Amino acid sequence: MPAAFRLAALVSPVRSFWILVCLLFAGAAEGLGIASLLPVIVVINDPGEAGHGKGAKMVAFLEKFGIHPTLDLFLLVLVGGMATKAILTLVAMNQVGYATADVATKVRLGLVDALVQARWSFFIRQPIGRLSAAIGGEASQTGQAYGALAQFVSHFLQVLVYVAIAGLFSWQLSILSIVVGMFIMLTLNRFVTSARRTAKQQRKRVRGLLGAMTDLLVGIKPIKAMGRQARFHALFRRDVRVISNATRKQEFAKQTNRALQEPILAVCLAVGIYVGISYFKMSASEVVIMALILARTVSTMGKAQQDWQTYVIAEQGFEAIEETISAARAMREPNEGGLPPHFERDIEFRDVVFEIEDTRIIHGVSFTVPRGRVTTIHGTSGAGKTTLVDLLLGLHKPTEGQILIDGTNLADFDLMAWQKFTGYVPQELMLFHDTIAENVTLGQPEFTREDVERALEQAGAMDFVSKIPEGIDTVVGERGARLSGGQRQRIAIARALVHQPRLLILDEATTALDPATEAAIVANVCRLSEETGLTVLAISHQPAWARAAQHLIHLKAGQVAEITDRTKEETTPSNQKATNAAPVGAAE
Repeated sequence: MPAAFRLAALVSPVRSFWILVCLLFAGAAEGLGIASLLPVIVVINDPGEAGHGKGAKMVAFLEKFGIHPTLDLFLLVLVGGMATKAILTLVAMNQVGYATADVATKVRLGLVDALVQARWSFFIRQPIGRLSAAIGGEASQTGQAYGALAQFVSHFLQVLVYVAIAGLFSWQLSILSIVVGMFIMLTLNRFVTSARRTAKQQRKRVRGLLGAMTDLLVGIKPIKAMGRQARFHALFRRDVRVISNATRKQEFAKQTNRALQEPILAVCLAVGIYVGISYFKMSASEVVIMALILARTVSTMGKAQQDWQTYVIAEQGFEAIEETISAARAMREPNEGGLPPHFERDIEFRDVVFEIEDTRIIHGVSFTVPRGRVTTIHGTSGAGKTTLVDLLLGLHKPTEGQILIDGTNLADFDLMAWQKFTGYVPQELMLFHDTIAENVTLGQPEFTREDVERALEQAGAMDFVSKIPEGIDTVVGERGARLSGGQRQRIAIARALVHQPRLLILDEATTALDPATEAAIVANVCRLSEETGLTVLAISHQPAWARAAQHLIHLKAGQVAEITDRTKEETTPSNQKATNAAPVGAAE
């Protein structure tokens, strides 16, 4: 289905119907006003010309119905028709304004809905700038496209009315209006095509620019610290020049289209008047009305073409955000219900294999994470530790093997419900430019201040939060800049604990901290596990977590190299397969 119909389908059918009705009657009212001009001229003309011609026939027709043609009457019809047209057009355009806002809102909400339900693998392939462009500029362009499309329909309906009125006077005039209008549109259509082409180029460049700008702003500190911003400046200047050139071409095409219509119309009018007087022997009054109707018809066709040109430029934003929404929906998280999750005994990875694009990341891994203990997956960078966490969270699916929760395959659970069982603290944590409380609750209204304070206490953060004058209402600054690294980490742990999860996952969460701060956080988490029975899975290559773990799984090149169970003071080598009775398994 063409983009114009898909765009129109976003608007309520009832609203679309009333918009069309108002526009149609607005055109009819204007046409009636213009049609009244011919009898007006006849009425004020000399008697010698009042007996023949189209105007005289119209006067005679009205007299059959007892309507006496007077100047006052026809002037009243003219003014009334134009006023009615203006009122109906305003009503229609008011509805168009509502519809334009609704369209932009619908595509934004559609994008948000598609994004929050997309799989993790979708996000790791998408530049953040593309999503920013979609939610911002492209959604706004979609609203603009609908507005331009509505204006096009408005002018198109007016053209139909004018052609019909022209046919009442003369079928030759009606055909002439259509021919002249089509000639102008075909002559200037190349500028519409040029605008569409440059709009596509501009869309691609703007996306690339926003993506690069987002990356730059995220990592601006090290770039400025090393004085290496010159390359980015040069790249941005290149993209900005291309965007500027495309914008200039679009504006030139738009203004050229508008500027050339009038001289072409003037030539056509001159030819039409000459032919009407010289060959068709039309009266002066008929020539004046013919010229007026012809001018209104052709100029309205020109306006319709300008509206279409505006539409094809804005349409690129609509097609772009449609592509993004479609891509996100194609990667929708499969969550078709499932078993309610439970976690009473253990988590078992059984012969798990994971591949990305034919590259094997995890090689037949088997181990068990017992409930209520601190388990550490230890290994060097690139060993596959974070990939195991992503598999456990359901962000990826095993290529082979199973992940079992109390003996039940994770794939059989309601994935979203399982994820609510977990608290997750990443290495690259993100605090928002908001209060401590809002950063802990993530804006979810079901959490109270007592919940926030409890989570902060469990994370060992209340000591420093209570010393700040604003307390939990302290604004942390952009990305938590007003807090130290250790304080930010504790806030992130509190965020993971506020909903009282059964499993706390710390993915390299203390790697960037100094040893003393790291040791304090490790000790606090271990104490929390002992006091509450919280299961902790720490992903780390840091010695502090290796020493603190009750169960230590050493991962090497995507394989389990060794498993240490400190609750039994035993070590299982990687070449020994664990039995189901053992609390901790090992890979083959």
